[in-house]
Amino acid sequence: MADEKELQRIREALEAADAGFVDALEARAKAIEALIALREREPETYFAMPSVAEVVQKALTTAEHFPKEPLERALREVLGASANMLAPTIVAIPGPQGGFAEVAARQHFGSSAQVQSHLDVGRVFEEVERKRASFGVVPFETSTDGAMTSTIDGLASSDARICAEITIGCRYDLVSSTGNAGDVENVYGTSEALAFCASTLSREFPKVTTLDVRSAAVALDLAREDHGAAAVVAGWSEHDPGELRRVRSGIEDLDGVETRFVVIGHEKPRRTGTDRTILGLAVKDEPGSLHNALSPFADRGINLTRIESRPVRGRSWRYLFIVELDGHITDRPVLTAVEDVRAAARHLRVLGSFPRPS
Repeated sequence: MADEKELQRIREALEAADAGFVDALEARAKAIEALIALREREPETYFAMPSVAEVVQKALTTAEHFPKEPLERALREVLGASANMLAPTIVAIPGPQGGFAEVAARQHFGSSAQVQSHLDVGRVFEEVERKRASFGVVPFETSTDGAMTSTIDGLASSDARICAEITIGCRYDLVSSTGNAGDVENVYGTSEALAFCASTLSREFPKVTTLDVRSAAVALDLAREDHGAAAVVAGWSEHDPGELRRVRSGIEDLDGVETRFVVIGHEKPRRTGTDRTILGLAVKDEPGSLHNALSPFADRGINLTRIESRPVRGRSWRYLFIVELDGHITDRPVLTAVEDVRAAARHLRVLGSFPRPS
């Protein structure tokens, strides 16, 4: 039958694709092992691996049939594991583990990365600056409050640059061992998570006791151990291990809040053709100074996607403008415009140039 022949062709195509998938992973692993061996023989050997953002961007542009979101997740896992073969990828984040910074870090670097939590954004910059961490993931702006001053201050004073960005929805879930709302007597979470969900918890669970703990991991452990305990966690998935079940999804008080995180490090992503450049700009104190500083971009047809001013730390009534534009710093129009802006401004710093998220 014609149908049987067609089914056989489909079966063979799937088997070939599966075999090719494994072969590609093995080829990547062998290439990395060869690079490790070369570096052991010749320690001065330098080879810059393509950044995660570069590889993902190229793959998503090329792929036509496979769904892009799961493809991106799979690629990040493979690339993270590959990077870990060369050296541990240590990612510094601010705040407690299990918060949105860790969700963003895992989303970008995969589960192989070693995520280390620190007290605040300043400490993350310090870890990256001293190369005790390979990268840092810090909040850049929120959809409610705009740019984060602590991150802008760090970028303005550090050699670390933005290598990539990740935007995630600030969603909290309530999970327990039974998934039954009637069993919940105590709710555990970090102080930040509980504050973010305070009104919802008070309204839907008026009789429960809320208790803050140092991390989401501790909250999850307590929820596993106690039949009457539940945990407030960020970015929880049904696929997460631990035999916990969702009691309520989306228990945050404000719906639709997003946080845009940036990856900071010493990596300089190469041009991909769909890039974003972010500048820190201080203009002269004279009429028309901002217009004069920005006009070189308009003259070259460069699209400015965002301009926001932030106060300069320690300088009363002085402001730094955060300027985002389409294009890579190595694009000739962007490069020449930036040099003209530098001549017209009081201060200019390239905060990062990297592939735009898909």
